[in-house]
Amino acid sequence: MNTSRRFNSIARRIQRSWQWKKLRQIILLNLLAALAAAAAYLYARETAVTGVFAGWSLPRHLTMDMQLRGIAALRSLRYSFLWQGETYEVALDGFVTLLSRFGGPLLAAEGGLWLLGFFGSPKGARRLLKPLDKMAETAQRLSEETSARRNAERAQAQRLDAAEKTAQGAVDEARFHNLEHAIEKIDIGDRLSTGDKDLAGLEDAINGLLARMHDAYRQQAQFVSDASHELRTPIAVIQGYVRMLDRWGKDDQAVLEEAIAAIRTETEHMKTLVEQLLFLARGDSGKQQLNPEPVDLAGMMTEVLEEYRMIDGEHEWKSGHMEPAQVSADPALIKQAARVLVDNAARYTPEGGSIRLSAGAGADAAWFEVQDGGIGIAEEDVPRIFDRFFRADPARARQSGGTGLGLSIARWIVERHGGWFEVISRPEFGTRIRVCLPRNP
Repeated sequence: MNTSRRFNSIARRIQRSWQWKKLRQIILLNLLAALAAAAAYLYARETAVTGVFAGWSLPRHLTMDMQLRGIAALRSLRYSFLWQGETYEVALDGFVTLLSRFGGPLLAAEGGLWLLGFFGSPKGARRLLKPLDKMAETAQRLSEETSARRNAERAQAQRLDAAEKTAQGAVDEARFHNLEHAIEKIDIGDRLSTGDKDLAGLEDAINGLLARMHDAYRQQAQFVSDASHELRTPIAVIQGYVRMLDRWGKDDQAVLEEAIAAIRTETEHMKTLVEQLLFLARGDSGKQQLNPEPVDLAGMMTEVLEEYRMIDGEHEWKSGHMEPAQVSADPALIKQAARVLVDNAARYTPEGGSIRLSAGAGADAAWFEVQDGGIGIAEEDVPRIFDRFFRADPARARQSGGTGLGLSIARWIVERHGGWFEVISRPEFGTRIRVCLPRNP
């Protein structure tokens, strides 16, 4: 009942808004009609004297007694024009009388019809609003169904958690896969449709929003599932070595040293992974702030090059084209993105291979790039290398110590600066990744 009253109230407000607009249109049309009638009347009186229209250069004057008011002032109007040295005058008293005799009833009829529309039943507005009302009801139903599914999935996940949680606190990856599958089954096929062509754009916008929500839920579930998998692996390794220490490591020095080294490696991997996850979480929530200042990309890449020459002697580090390239950027974050690219190049380039760092500037954008002679990337995998936890070769990436989040972090940094990537890669020939940043972001 409240919904019906609210709908009627909205329809009535819309109808009255339309009526006020219609009143302004009626007044404007009446004025234009009166002016057109007056112009036709004067044209007829003038051509009765001249025989033809004498042109706009003919001297003409319109006078009125300014001491009078209202209809009396209009009746005092005098139109005069000069033709062949003689002045002719036309009184508008008869025209005003004729106009008031026929215009008065017409104005009264228009006013009555307007009042009837203003205070009458808003059926017309309700009829026009009916498609929107139907669309709102459908959207509400979809929202309630989605909420019910999500509540059921949450309850199911809680039951699985209570039944399968172990004493060691292992992460149950299957729960996240179940959630992911459940989200993928959300029915977005029930598209909003009213059949009204005028509302087609609004329908498309709402249907697109539903599709993007579905994709966002799916991606979130995939991210949680991948993160749990990445954390579960080092935890399992640490648990295995702890058990081995408990059985034999107390008295076996070799087992003890192996276990300590493996646990140290896995904890460092977990630390790196957690820090990267926190960085992306802060970025997604808008808490990662930028502190832009002038940065020379060539100077930055030279610093990175010298750093890696000192810490990595297994590769041949080369300086490519280095041209001063000034941009406004957060120096710490941009350098972090450059290090991500360099780390990836070193990780996937065989020992003794060369890695080249370059920087330069164009008309609208400055750039820096990292080119390696590594294993390269398959063409079908290039569009996905910036996805979180994506690995073209999971086994090789795991052996090299990668988390699958470095390029995702680099993409977030570059996109926040308004920049973009250019990637060229071929298997067994290497990869070149260029970062372009606008000169005036």
